[in-house]
Amino acid sequence: MKKRMRKTVSLLLAVVMLVGVLTACGNSDGKGDTNGNESASVSILIPSDFEGQMRAALDEFTKLHPEIELDIQISSGDGGATPTELSKLAAGDNMPDVAMGVENFAYILSQGLAYPLDNLYEADEDKENALQAGINNYTYDGHLYALPYRIQFNGLLVNMDLFDTKNLDTPDYDWTIEEFMSLAKAATDSQYSGINILVSNDDTHALQTKLMGGMMDAPYQMYGYNMDTHEFDFTSGAWTKAQDYIKELRSVPGLVSDELKEADKRNNGIADAYDNKFGGSADALASGKVLFGNHNTWETYWMAKKFNFKWDIYPVPHAENVSERIQTHVDYVFMTSAVTEENAKAAYEVVKFLSYSEEGCLARMKYVAENQETEAMYTPASSDPEVLKAYGDSETIPEGMKYMLNTISEDPEKIFIADANKLIPNFWSDVDEYLSQTEEQIKNGSDAHALAQDLQNKVNAAAADTWATFETKLKTHLEEFYESHPYEKK
Repeated sequence: MKKRMRKTVSLLLAVVMLVGVLTACGNSDGKGDTNGNESASVSILIPSDFEGQMRAALDEFTKLHPEIELDIQISSGDGGATPTELSKLAAGDNMPDVAMGVENFAYILSQGLAYPLDNLYEADEDKENALQAGINNYTYDGHLYALPYRIQFNGLLVNMDLFDTKNLDTPDYDWTIEEFMSLAKAATDSQYSGINILVSNDDTHALQTKLMGGMMDAPYQMYGYNMDTHEFDFTSGAWTKAQDYIKELRSVPGLVSDELKEADKRNNGIADAYDNKFGGSADALASGKVLFGNHNTWETYWMAKKFNFKWDIYPVPHAENVSERIQTHVDYVFMTSAVTEENAKAAYEVVKFLSYSEEGCLARMKYVAENQETEAMYTPASSDPEVLKAYGDSETIPEGMKYMLNTISEDPEKIFIADANKLIPNFWSDVDEYLSQTEEQIKNGSDAHALAQDLQNKVNAAAADTWATFETKLKTHLEEFYESHPYEKK
């Protein structure tokens, strides 16, 4: 009996040792976590302006996934430079596995640098927590190429204290352009102005562009772009009516505070009208003398430092006969075509963490809350209930931003794509040449209504050529991807 017992024990020990050897062989580097997850290495390109937030978030990722080794690379540029930076790295055969950005994702696709996420996303049991509007945005020809990284909103800064000071009714978040126009006029007198600026540093954020969007129902998006037909609409009346609204605002003396600084016809040639109204070199907006500011949610970091009055960020108002849609920008995080079968699942864990996972969103919200002096308020691209609750419970997030995130989380159809330029190839280049010509004619006295059809025809001809070329490239790159990554083909 004793001999048989010793033989049995020896046999069991041998089996245990063999299982251990086989387990080690099953891992790409012989290591894994306590749950048996296979180890892998993932390189990630972080834009220079995201470094602090991303390092803090990825520290939390490493705690959750010790089996995944992260190789963090800091980009030479900011989030807007990701497409060109990635193209350079690809040319040198040095692409990272994961990257993120805020501009021109269509260019990344046209270069064949993105990894289709279809199978990985479909297999994820938490995929319902992704913000569906963002998933829709980054799906091309039935294939998902990126996850939503964060959300930003076009909006209007509102000085809430001035409603009481001027005895004005506070509008609901679901408000109309007519309400906005009436309030801006009513707030304007010898001491106060209705809004600070109409024109931003680019056409994307000009008030005219925002108001144009507020006068268009689905499927029309930014600048009247139809995501289904890939055509622009300049003839339905929204483009010309938006210009009429801008003229109407400028027709009220002193309504646009910062334009008082200009010695032109709008202020009757009085070069010091701004100083006379607001006192010396005072900033009218910061000193609480302006009801509305043409500003957006990514600018909140300086608002929190600069303003001593109660303020909020409202959605862009809409026309009375148009349903409310929230003007939304969806930034992206994606896997590059450098990812291989060995680290594909690990790379997806990274992009999921930076997109819609509860832990990833909460980690970034915590970091931003602790660094308000330098970080813009972060709006997660997640519909995870715990994430939405934390966002709603935040004491620093303006109520208007909470309203906007809840609205698009509950109903993806209520999103207005305010960043079509990052989703559609050559968006502005197809528009700008003909638009600038048309705007010059308008300045010289031509009627915008009479020019709209010709503008639309020219822009759509250019856009059609662009899209046809893009679709061909997209199809070619997808075929090439499946040749090099056959395991992903459905």
